[in-house]
Amino acid sequence: MRRSFGIDVLACPRCGGRLRLLALIEQRAVIARILGHLGLPTEVPAARAARSPPLALASGRATPDAEADPALESDL
Repeated sequence: MRRSFGIDVLACPRCGGRLRLLALIEQRAVIARILGHLGLPTEVPAARAARSPPLALASGRATPDAEADPALESDL
């Protein structure tokens, strides 16, 4: 996450010190029990359909970059 988002997940939000990984939980039953105890959903949400592209892209008329800067259209 540090390379992708610039977030150091091992930095303590209070003091800035280093956190360390104590355990990695892989068993579904244990994960479900912890989530249930915290009042969080334990079931995987159903997959939803993807959003369709904007109308300008669907018609093939333009790209988002070309709309923002017409000079980029010549590069396409």
